[in-house]
Amino acid sequence: MKRVIYFVVAALVTTVVIAPSVAAQGETVQQAQERLLAAQAKVQEAQQYMQTPEGQQALADARASVEEALQAAQQQAQDRVEAAQQRAQDRVQAAQQYMESPEGQQALQEAQQNLQQAGQQLQKAREGAQEKMQEVTSTMERTALVKSGGPGLGSVGALAAPAVALLVGGAVLGYAVLRRR
Repeated sequence: MKRVIYFVVAALVTTVVIAPSVAAQGETVQQAQERLLAAQAKVQEAQQYMQTPEGQQALADARASVEEALQAAQQQAQDRVEAAQQRAQDRVQAAQQYMESPEGQQALQEAQQNLQQAGQQLQKAREGAQEKMQEVTSTMERTALVKSGGPGLGSVGALAAPAVALLVGGAVLGYAVLRRR
């Protein structure tokens, strides 16, 4: 008997919970069908209107408006391109005039002199680094080696390698600084 009561209660709960949602879905489908029929009717009306002389005139007017707008947009784009081209030509001409002026020539000469000085300083730094490397190499060859195979702690070679590394690093840094100017 209990089983029958449970079964009846479950059936009632199922109908109370599921039946309204199914009914709501049925209404939604019916509403969608009605909207679809209304949209199809509007499409048919539009097609019939397009076949009338008024519809054909409206279509011709729309095409003419689109063509006019397109031509206006093309003209505006062409005007902007021409204006940009003119500004660029003006800038080129101003730059050429500056380079031909005494100030421009002076600036060019100063830049060339700075470049030459930087090249000379770089060459001196390279030569100094090479000389220092040769000195360090010859000093290292002359130092006595301890049993471990390396230079002794009290020898000049123990300080020469870091000094050379600092010197070479300084030369590279100096070159980079001069190059940035």
